[in-house]
Amino acid sequence: MPGSEMVMSPRHFFALVNVPLWIGLLVTSCHHVADPPPPPIGVYPLNEAELIGQLKTAYQKRDYDTFKRLFHADYQFYLNQAQPDGTTHWGLSEELRIHRRMFRPHAVQPPESPVPQELWLVSVDITLTAFVAFQDATTYYFDPTTNPTGFRRENFTVSQADYAASVFFQTQGETQYRLDGVENFVVVNDLSKTAGDDGKFLIYRWEDLGALALFANSTSTSTWTQVKSLYKW
Repeated sequence: MPGSEMVMSPRHFFALVNVPLWIGLLVTSCHHVADPPPPPIGVYPLNEAELIGQLKTAYQKRDYDTFKRLFHADYQFYLNQAQPDGTTHWGLSEELRIHRRMFRPHAVQPPESPVPQELWLVSVDITLTAFVAFQDATTYYFDPTTNPTGFRRENFTVSQADYAASVFFQTQGETQYRLDGVENFVVVNDLSKTAGDDGKFLIYRWEDLGALALFANSTSTSTWTQVKSLYKW
């Protein structure tokens, strides 16, 4: 799991043998204004893989604040199969609403219906493993004929990678949810920003490709579409 540790300079201790000198240092220190703390290290991802690593961490910690800053404004989630009402995908506002209910069930306010107590999460054990490194996703770039609203190559890069996902959702109820699936993540890199800046790397598309072949016929595993859908209502 990606992350960074802040390395602090070692403190130096001096033996003070002269009492007047010690008093002088004490008086001086009383008037010293502490320097402001440095900005946190590793808050924002440095590349596409770190971005997906932060998605993993957001699920592990059920951290809605981290989760909501990982996505592009035009983000869409594509279901592995259409819902009974014909829904095949949803956008950012619905994705955030679902995860606010998933991660903060105690904070749901009317007119939304409360999250059933048996769906309140106790823990999330998650592993996301890339099949290959992120590769250029050419279909998302601007083309005057086929994609007039696409990303301009001089301003953005767009890449995608398939991940194997293994997730176990432990709830307060008797039913627990396990998924072993394949997810396709499409990430946009804003070239106007520097690595480590907020919003440089953002998830643009998340496509649930369904269960891994090993579990395709299993009745004991769910898909991410199915788990997210539990928290829609």
